[in-house]
Amino acid sequence: MPSGRTSLKSFSAIACLAAALASAPLLRGADTLDIYVIDVEGGKAMLVRNPSGETMVVDGGMPNERDLGRVAAVAGTLGIQRFDVHLITHYDVDHVGNVPSIDARFPAGVLVDHGPLLPNPNLAPINRRAADAYVAFLPGRKRLSVKPGDRVPFRDVTVTVVTSNEQVISKPLAGGGKPNPACPATPPESIRGDDNAASIGTVWQFGKFRMADFGDLLKWMEIKLMCPDNPIGGVDLLMVNHHGLDRSNSPALIHGLHPRVAIVNNGERKGVSPEVATTLRSSPGLQDIWQLHYSVTAGPELNAPEQFLANLKAQDCQGRWIKVSARRDGSFTVTNSRNDFSKEYRP
Repeated sequence: MPSGRTSLKSFSAIACLAAALASAPLLRGADTLDIYVIDVEGGKAMLVRNPSGETMVVDGGMPNERDLGRVAAVAGTLGIQRFDVHLITHYDVDHVGNVPSIDARFPAGVLVDHGPLLPNPNLAPINRRAADAYVAFLPGRKRLSVKPGDRVPFRDVTVTVVTSNEQVISKPLAGGGKPNPACPATPPESIRGDDNAASIGTVWQFGKFRMADFGDLLKWMEIKLMCPDNPIGGVDLLMVNHHGLDRSNSPALIHGLHPRVAIVNNGERKGVSPEVATTLRSSPGLQDIWQLHYSVTAGPELNAPEQFLANLKAQDCQGRWIKVSARRDGSFTVTNSRNDFSKEYRP
């Protein structure tokens, strides 16, 4: 686990990030859902602003100054002083570890989580400490623990919970409910050892635009959700599960959702396994894969093209983000803050 102490190198990285933010195209459209996928090097941090001006942060990365600085840099440049919602997908340290520090800097109106930590004798000590620290921080704060079928309060957008605490939605969403031909003949074994399987999975509906985000949901839970019938239907954008690791990202999920675009919140040496890269590339209708980092694991043949990589291998100035601006007609633009490369995806 990275140290919580601030080094000269981390200050330099944060300064580089601030400079990048100052020069990048951050202005929000009049009627767009803006999503910033922030680089916390193999954890998860995502900042969202809706047309009404409400803001949400999802997870937050590791409990260190580097990840806090990267979240704060984006929030500060957008003029955010508090978040309306802080959604915690699950309690592993690379997702929940930074939540208390973010809340101290940007207090949240409500903390949304999956409820009690499920009993798990195999839970790694570092993740148990992170979960305990989150619970200890909760008194005096407004908490909303959600179950499948609930909606996360966020204006202009319908954010529906489809998985939570190892449970799945019981009724299909509009457009869902049809048999999923990508389901395996034999479901995988239920393997635990962490809180990943308990992740809050959400489907976001903004007009005709649809996005799915499942935190670090594991394959056996993906199959539980998506088989034999697909309760979700298709999506425009998929936030790829579990940093692109092959413990997640079954064809039943990826091919079943039929995404047009996928974004991976990976690190240079964490995520985008060859198996997952192959599954993504073979998904019907997928146009592009965007990655927060070049992946050493994937290798040169299976990485996304360089223009779709927010952080290159051995880059000196780390912390570049990917921005999505979605419109109600179903169109959206994805922008790479490293090179200002943008691509428009029509309805």
